Amino acid sequence: MDPKVVYLMRGLPSSGKSWTARRLAGSKGRVLETDEYFYTQAGEDPARYDWQAELLPAAQRWNFDRFVKAIADQVSPIVVDRGNSWNEETRKYAQYAMDGGYCVELREPESPWWQAIRVLLKYKDVTTTILHQWADRLAEMSQFSHRLPGMTIRHLMDNWKHDLTIEDIMIRTTCNAYSAK
Repeated sequence: MDPKVVYLMRGLPSSGKSWTARRLAGSKGRVLETDEYFYTQAGEDPARYDWQAELLPAAQRWNFDRFVKAIADQVSPIVVDRGNSWNEETRKYAQYAMDGGYCVELREPESPWWQAIRVLLKYKDVTTTILHQWADRLAEMSQFSHRLPGMTIRHLMDNWKHDLTIEDIMIRTTCNAYSAK
């Protein structure tokens, strides 16, 4: 029997996460995307991305509830298509999957532009100018979906950890939770 797998997609907006997520899920897996909430659960037109900041907590709960159901149904692979950065929400997905007997892997987009950007992010101390140009391009690419401004994407780039691992997510967020008490 193949191991049960959860892939946590990681990348910037418009970097190709969703395409890679669908490829990883194949015909037997499931892609769970928080952004889907803003198509299917918000607004009147399911073909229109209807972002509302005040609905983000509800969207996150909705997606996690779908994740819990997919784990209960023993779906594999499960691909969580969101930013999946170094935060408590990502740790919650990883912990729940591991507690359910799943292997958890971080995955990044396979698009050619992401391959270029990820190298620049690794050396962001000296590639800032080029990264800012990419941020503007990604913002332009996102105009039909997420509609994120270049400044927001630059902020995400500034906080990007190029060598993030599942272990980092589990340790850092757990330590932060203890230090906050």
